[in-house]
Amino acid sequence: MQEEKLTYEEAMQRLEDLTKRMESGEITVDQMAESLRQAQKWMKQCREQLYEAEKNCNYACVLHDFCV
Repeated sequence: MQEEKLTYEEAMQRLEDLTKRMESGEITVDQMAESLRQAQKWMKQCREQLYEAEKNCNYACVLHDFCV
């Protein structure tokens, strides 16, 4: 099964929504383990997207230094 690829903003929104549901007690203990697994996937996607953005920014800065 292929994982759903979310934008950074979508993943962050889902993490925020999940946090609110956990804090309000909407999630049962039985649902907690699966919710935490999903949260780990969203956090991983966010880290990977931030890493790629940083890498692209660094590359652009290097190019700019050579072009100036």
